[in-house]
Amino acid sequence: LAELLGGGGKVVMLRYQEGSASTMNREAGFLEAIAEHPDIEVVSAHQYGGATRESAQDAAENLLAGLLAQGVAIDGVFTPNESTTYGMMRALDDKGLLGTVRFVGFDASPALVEAMREGKIHGLTVQHPFNMGYLGVTTMVAHLRGEPVERRIDTGAVMVTPENMDDPDQRELLNPDLERWLGR
Repeated sequence: LAELLGGGGKVVMLRYQEGSASTMNREAGFLEAIAEHPDIEVVSAHQYGGATRESAQDAAENLLAGLLAQGVAIDGVFTPNESTTYGMMRALDDKGLLGTVRFVGFDASPALVEAMREGKIHGLTVQHPFNMGYLGVTTMVAHLRGEPVERRIDTGAVMVTPENMDDPDQRELLNPDLERWLGR
């Protein structure tokens, strides 16, 4: 997001939900990284979207309405999971800001991928779901066999952008060939 903004501007982060360790870590990582850019001001980082797309959209609409009513121009947005990304996408669209505000989210769904293809979302951090499953199963088997296992395992994540979304590796992450994986 900092790169998209050229190192300056006003940004918001719509958090997911209190108590979710993975998204809390993503949120903290975002704030830590964005703090390295002194010309970027985080104007809101304390609103929670909740667990559903609908609650995230409501929270995003309220967040945007409040900031816009105060005359705050928003240059960038970060969201830490699929539901907040989707909800923020809808809220930005309702305000006529989708595509003009630099928008980076986490996770992918068909609607988010389509919005990225249309230039309305500028980046999605995407995990490797099949690698996550594979590592989960092989780690559990090793554990059950009494073999040593790592306490933490990085299953990988990739920043997918409109520029690289059609590269074979990213395309597979965004739209996996389920028939291949299911053996049909």
